[in-house]
Amino acid sequence: MKCRSQVPMRSMLVFFLQLSLVFAATSWAKFPEKPIVLIMPYPAGGGTDISMRPLVNAAGRVLEQQVVIEYHPGGSAAVGLGILKIRKPDGYTIGMTPSVALTNQYTRKVNYDLIKDFTPIMQYADYNYGLVVNSDSPWRTLRELTDYAKSNPGKVRFASTGPSDRQSLVMSSLAKQLGIHWIHIPFEGGPPALAALLGGHVEAYSTTMHVKSQVASGRLRLLATYGEKRNPSFPDVPTLGELGFKTLSPTFMAIVGPKGIPPQIVETIHQAFKKGLEDPAFVKACEVVDHSIIYRSPAETAQLFNKVDDEVKNILEDLKLRK
Repeated sequence: MKCRSQVPMRSMLVFFLQLSLVFAATSWAKFPEKPIVLIMPYPAGGGTDISMRPLVNAAGRVLEQQVVIEYHPGGSAAVGLGILKIRKPDGYTIGMTPSVALTNQYTRKVNYDLIKDFTPIMQYADYNYGLVVNSDSPWRTLRELTDYAKSNPGKVRFASTGPSDRQSLVMSSLAKQLGIHWIHIPFEGGPPALAALLGGHVEAYSTTMHVKSQVASGRLRLLATYGEKRNPSFPDVPTLGELGFKTLSPTFMAIVGPKGIPPQIVETIHQAFKKGLEDPAFVKACEVVDHSIIYRSPAETAQLFNKVDDEVKNILEDLKLRK
């Protein structure tokens, strides 16, 4: 009797297993059935937000569901990522991460690990960086500013969007290479940092190129850019490398989700945002804030995270900035 009863029991187990797989596949096929939330770790109105808004709109049209931006600025992106980490990994909450998220892990206390706690979805862009001063300042070149800072320790204050972002690390690296001392004033986002420079509360601003329009209008003066090549929008402005300085690791702007999002859902989101890269409004927004559109797949984005993580650790060791 026992041998006879085992056959239908096994058949039933196989049936229920197949049924569960059908239900799972059906749920993935229907994704998304409601709006998706994207956590933005920077304030509304900054360069990162300006380029993200048309991208989520374009991705939402592909997904046939709205993608809503939820703002959680603070801690140089650490606040938003800490919130994203604990959201349900069902694909209905994703987030933007900058490369400074990796730097934060070695220079301050954060409650996340970018590589271990998140699901990479896609790199979509990269920042362009530079050092700006007010147009009425006495410094017309980077060398003039650094010479003044060296002769007047503590007299030059510079703004950035966080204590351990790429912009501040560049300035720390310059200070070490030149043996100068300047004061770092970190802000939670681009708008307040720019306001501080325009208001004369700091002498310089190490920044992404969300200040492009102010430079183009002549309100700000761009002394140097931080990329491997000159910024196409300002071809007459030299790079740090051209001026003889060591440059830092590559950066990224990427989309991630909480750890454990099913691969089928990751691919659905990935394809929607990949298609959004072609949207004219997104392309135009990137031109306005001077972001470079750079695409990497989920697997390529994961590889990039590991590469930048290794480089950041080495840079911080060299600068003795590890916590």
